[in-house]
Amino acid sequence: MKAQFFSIAALGLLGSIVLTSSAQAQSVPTEPTDYNYVGLGVGVGDVGDSDFGLAVNGKVTVGNNVSVRPSVLTDFDFSDGGTAFQIPLTYDFNPVTANGKLLPYAGGGVAFTVGDDSDVGPLLTAGVDYRVTEEVTLNGAVNWAIYDDSQVNGVVGVGYTF
Repeated sequence: MKAQFFSIAALGLLGSIVLTSSAQAQSVPTEPTDYNYVGLGVGVGDVGDSDFGLAVNGKVTVGNNVSVRPSVLTDFDFSDGGTAFQIPLTYDFNPVTANGKLLPYAGGGVAFTVGDDSDVGPLLTAGVDYRVTEEVTLNGAVNWAIYDDSQVNGVVGVGYTF
């Protein structure tokens, strides 16, 4: 049930991002998407044996509107595969707000867990960054790691932008 909710939320978020960005791409002033950040946040959903955990995430721009967004989510029970590593390559859409601060993204990559229940598989992700200031970025994402026992989780965090 929880996985279905997050899957539907991820598809809805991705659909609204694509529709909104394509409809407003010509009328919204663009802010550069080539910023980088490292941050901390809270993971919710499938995070090891828990519904909550710590997330460390970031964004590294690798080209025009393309970024790598690595993250680590853990429930601090390292023996049961409760630590997940996610490495997606994302397309960074142009801002969808008139002030240019809300920046959606979507992409895919690889995810893996470590511990007794280690697993590896493809990853789909979608989310948004909100540039509060030049140095602070709020971020949120929905991630679907497709293992034998798929995991869907969300991350909400704050990052130091550089």
